[in-house]
Amino acid sequence: MNVTYPDFTELTEFQDTNGRPHLVAHFTLAPDCLYLQGHFPEAPLLPGVTQLDWAIQLAADHWQTPRTVQQIEVLKFNDMILPKANVTLSLEWKRADCVVFRYHHNDQAYSSGRLIFTEAN
Repeated sequence: MNVTYPDFTELTEFQDTNGRPHLVAHFTLAPDCLYLQGHFPEAPLLPGVTQLDWAIQLAADHWQTPRTVQQIEVLKFNDMILPKANVTLSLEWKRADCVVFRYHHNDQAYSSGRLIFTEAN
């Protein structure tokens, strides 16, 4: 599956003190981003479904988790991601069937949730 990610200015992978893998990706949402087209012409914002897809696909690309989820838990959209926003996408592989994602910039929370897979590959 081909996913069009934003241009990551930095992509870091590390393990926390408990040995859980993390990915941290920084980007600025380009005003000409494909996913802003038509959502909405007068006031574009990054669709929630795109935020979910990027988190799911990035986890799959780096950790070989499934590309489909069984369930999404504690999904929150706190604020809109607008063109030119500086964004950090943080992923934490909590357990074999769960990845936690968070879109944020410093203390500004955009969205977050838990991706539950049927099984890890």
